[in-house]
Amino acid sequence: MSDEFKNYIDQSYEKGTSPIWLYTKDYIYGMFPVNNDSNRWMEITYDFDSDDPIIKKERDADLSYQFLFEELEKGIPYYIEDFNVNNLKQFATTVESKSGSEKLKTIISELINNTDKYSKNLPIIKSKEDAHLLKEKV
Repeated sequence: MSDEFKNYIDQSYEKGTSPIWLYTKDYIYGMFPVNNDSNRWMEITYDFDSDDPIIKKERDADLSYQFLFEELEKGIPYYIEDFNVNNLKQFATTVESKSGSEKLKTIISELINNTDKYSKNLPIIKSKEDAHLLKEKV
């Protein structure tokens, strides 16, 4: 299972669009485009305590954005106490008129490039070079 997940991590960097990878003490969460148009995205989690740890779902970009936002709004704050959901919601208003694909790309870029605006402790992978941190966890 861990080799399968490591392959997904590698694949997530192949389309030229930055993926998002977050990790907690209980799971790894990722989302990345599965095609060059970035109109289909894969949401994937690796649950450290599960016998079947990989859960993945491919969705269109609009629905994927909703799932990512829900994870950021509800899942991550459970683990990261200083995660500023209000700043996230405020930023989300600036992308409302964009397509799902553009919303995803923009919010991922925002979180990677302006992490401290949202949390001093956000466990986010900022580049392909840092992806080894995820691979070491599985």
